[in-house]
This record gives sequence, structure tokens and C-alpha cells, in this order.
Amino acid sequence: MSNLAHYLQNSLHDENIMERAMNEIMRKEYNISNDIEISYSLINTAQQTLSDLDKSIDELSMLVENLRHQSLKLTKD
Repeated sequence: MSNLAHYLQNSLHDENIMERAMNEIMRKEYNISNDIEISYSLINTAQQTLSDLDKSIDELSMLVENLRHQSLKLTKD
């Protein structure tokens, strides 16, 4: 095999390796982006859940306070 043919064969082999490496990098970048997007979605859901829980706690506190007040009224009568 001539030097030129050997060089071209090595270059083609190197190009194939580089192409496979780039494809793998792009695939991993996509997976990372997808994981980040899912993480943000989970964080937003958790924040909304915490906000909803906070509102529920406030509502329950008001109900307990109302029940206490009514209980005091009933015991006075």
C-alpha cells in the first residue's frame, strides 16, 4: 500500500472516530439538557406543592382559631 493510500485510510479511520465521538457528545449533551429540563420541572412542582401546603396550613390555623373562639363562647353560655 502506498504512503498516500495508507495516509488516506488512517485519515478516514480518524474521521470515523471523530464523527462517532461527536455523535456521542451530542447525545450526552441532549441527555443532560433533558435531565436539566426535568429537574426544573420537578423543582417548580415542588415549589407549587410547598406553596399549596403553606396555604392549607394557614387555612387550618384559621379554622382552629375559629373553633377555639366558638368553644370559648359555648363554655361561657
